[in-house]
Amino acid sequence: MGELAGRDWELSLLVERARKAAAGDGQAVLLRGPAGIGKTRLLAAVLDELDHVAATVLTARCPESGSPAYQAVRELFAPLGPAAAASAPLARPALATERTEPAGDTYAVMHGLYWLAADRTADGPLVLAVDDVQWCDEASLRWLGFLLRRAENLPLLVILTQRTGHGTPNPAPLGELGCPAVDLGPLPADAVADVLRARFATPPEPAFAARCAEVTGGNPFLLDRVVTRLRADGVPPDDTHLATLEEHGHEVVARTLLTRLPPATLAVARAIAVLDGEDLELVAALAGTQPGPAAAAVRALRADELLRPDDLRYTHDLIRTAVLDPVPAAELAALRTRAATLLDVRGRAPEDVAVLLLLLPGPPETWMVTVLREAAAVAEERGAPAAAARYLDRALAADETQVAIRADLARVLAQVDPPAALAHLERTLGLVGGAREQVPLAVQYAMTSMSAQNSLKSFELVGAVLDALEREIGPDPAPADRARRALAQSALIMSGIDEKSTVGPVAERFRDLTPPPGETPEERQLLAMLATLRTLRGGPAAGLAAEARQVLSVGDVAPGGWSVLGAVLTLHLADETTTSLAALDGLLTHAQRSGEAWTCAVGASMRTLVRLGTGDVGDALADAEFAHRIVTQESWGENVAMTQAVLASALVRHGDPARALEIARSVTRPRIDRFTLEYHWLLMARAQALAGTGDAEGALADLFACRDSLAEAGIGNPLFAPWWSDATRLLHDLGRDGEAWAAVEEAEEQAAAWGTPRALGLARLARAVLTPGDAGLDLLAETADQLADTPARPVYAEAEYLLGRRLLERGDPKGARDRLRRAIDVAVRSQDRPRLDLAVTALADAGGRMRRGTDSPADTLSGSERRVAEKAAAGATNREIAESLFLTVRTVELHLTNVYRKLGLKGRAGLAGALHRPPSPR
Repeated sequence: MGELAGRDWELSLLVERARKAAAGDGQAVLLRGPAGIGKTRLLAAVLDELDHVAATVLTARCPESGSPAYQAVRELFAPLGPAAAASAPLARPALATERTEPAGDTYAVMHGLYWLAADRTADGPLVLAVDDVQWCDEASLRWLGFLLRRAENLPLLVILTQRTGHGTPNPAPLGELGCPAVDLGPLPADAVADVLRARFATPPEPAFAARCAEVTGGNPFLLDRVVTRLRADGVPPDDTHLATLEEHGHEVVARTLLTRLPPATLAVARAIAVLDGEDLELVAALAGTQPGPAAAAVRALRADELLRPDDLRYTHDLIRTAVLDPVPAAELAALRTRAATLLDVRGRAPEDVAVLLLLLPGPPETWMVTVLREAAAVAEERGAPAAAARYLDRALAADETQVAIRADLARVLAQVDPPAALAHLERTLGLVGGAREQVPLAVQYAMTSMSAQNSLKSFELVGAVLDALEREIGPDPAPADRARRALAQSALIMSGIDEKSTVGPVAERFRDLTPPPGETPEERQLLAMLATLRTLRGGPAAGLAAEARQVLSVGDVAPGGWSVLGAVLTLHLADETTTSLAALDGLLTHAQRSGEAWTCAVGASMRTLVRLGTGDVGDALADAEFAHRIVTQESWGENVAMTQAVLASALVRHGDPARALEIARSVTRPRIDRFTLEYHWLLMARAQALAGTGDAEGALADLFACRDSLAEAGIGNPLFAPWWSDATRLLHDLGRDGEAWAAVEEAEEQAAAWGTPRALGLARLARAVLTPGDAGLDLLAETADQLADTPARPVYAEAEYLLGRRLLERGDPKGARDRLRRAIDVAVRSQDRPRLDLAVTALADAGGRMRRGTDSPADTLSGSERRVAEKAAAGATNREIAESLFLTVRTVELHLTNVYRKLGLKGRAGLAGALHRPPSPR
């Protein structure tokens, strides 16, 4: 215990956290303290204590000299061998030592690594220990945070050690981990006495122990070196040797030892400090000697216990620091330059060379710029944009007018720091003279602006570039120029429809533009954006739907791009449900395979809206919960509103308005009221939730806010955010028919312009609600019959329900029962609980009896359980389900266990039938 004297409390704390982790309660701890304070030794002691737990223990040490992206992760998982990367394909870009297929995006790699770690916990607790995390590469640090945010139910323990003190880095991602910290201070005098008692044959005298504590500052590393020297010299721990203790105390940091080294040995010592773990031949070359003399120098350094016995690394970073600190800055830079040159000549990976190049002052040389750009490309392929940005920023120092480097820097920064990316793009645009060369930069600016909430400035900037391009290419442009113009036009529309204030101006600018034929990818992208814009303005639907179908007709539109989503919005509102769902299915399949979380979230949100429109409430809720879970696990989730809006809408239809209201009120996106899509969908969801909880006035306030905002933006599509439909019913129930009629008459004009059965039927239904007597009854019957064969099942069910109530009021219970049973059938199949409850109550009032099986067992499944069950029924393995839904295998197994129990199944056999089995009538 002598080596851990004074650390009983810290050790017991860590062991207790290990026990909690083994029980399935994910734990993390950060050991902090100055150099030599005993962090690594305490970590080793904890790992020794875990031997009996049968845990998988993976360790990594971060070198002070720096390391490439995901280096700590690769070191952690190296003991698992190549099988690790094979079992988690999304993680392969981070784990591979050589270049692989590029990562889908950063989230994809992070999720793949998370899944790999979580999968290891299936066989028992997993311990990840990272030493000297202050020097950890940023990509590995960010992944640790990613993992810890999802570790609540995993048998996982993460232990990190961090050196503190002046001049020691404190990387920002480390502060984002949220680990509880344990600060290690100096050993007290009694603990120093315990160490001396354990290391010497005789007990130390009190004065000797007290002076030893003063000389070493209670630092365990320094104490160990002092004791080692004293024992080697045969000095006993008594008061007569205090002077010898003082002398050795001045030498323990190794500086005095180093000053006595011969020049050749000192050169080797410095080469080892710069290269940190490289082979002897390379060390000799950097030291300017041959391997033979270099080996002799290594033996001398090991004799003084400065080097480790098994590799060319120092026994402690304090010694490495002591070796390099006296070296003049210019000489140290020259050493690192030669080291980088040697590595490059040897054909080492660009990232290994670039790590050294980042430490050099001044602008890089030409060959260094090439290496830095190659390293950036590799880092980007690994899904480490922050590392790529550092390399490119260093390369840019050679010549800040390099357009290609700055554009590349902006591209990678867009993933981690969009405002900085925009600043680089603005500077780059100023360096490019012609509009032709500016177009791709302007398009990149528009895309980055979407995540940076910078669309107003983007609209202005892209518009200016487009104006200049049109002047430059003239009235009869060449095909390449037509492609450039189409890209600029689509980027301008995308920027223009993001916020409400620019919807009108962008619509006016492109009012008379003839839609392109869609023969090229650029034309199809423009076609999608035009269709989206004109859909928001109100139609007509038929022509816009044809254009949207043309966008999706060829597979060269990048999955997950705005073109697909824009086309889907148009087709969804045009009642072309089958085409919309097919496009979204393809988008989500691609996004799940490549791990593109943002595309998954947006695509699943859009599919929620489509499924709610067709009455598929169960699957809509599953999609909405899936999308919401993705964004709420990430720091960028606070700027998202779409997933909350669609989840709230699905929850209302599923019969949980209270939770829907909670979700809708959780939106924190700044300036949410200025955005075109999310704001209106959020208002609709919140109004529906308020109405469901009985707050009709609050619901109307949100619906009227939606009305005013749509008018402000010039949005005239009756189905985009149909506030008027919900408001009509609420106003009628409150006896405010005059206000309701005004809303209906405005909506009827918009519905006629849009021209789809759903729009016309919804408007007719609103008029029928307000029309008394036989005229209203006839209008309801006509509406129900016309909607029976459309995809708008919720509107059809509503019409049948209202018609049944009217027939009952008129004294026709038999006719009422027939209509109400139709409404019930649709509500059951849709899992629309509020509408089902209303129709069942009305049926009882009409003297009807319920059919058996109105509630299907599948209705009891949660959204997540249903998604897992659907994939299992389709034949996916548990691992495939886990990866595609961003879950762990353990979570998939838990969901399937619940599914089997709720559906009365013993396994996968019969799962498909049980999920889609209709209720059986009486």
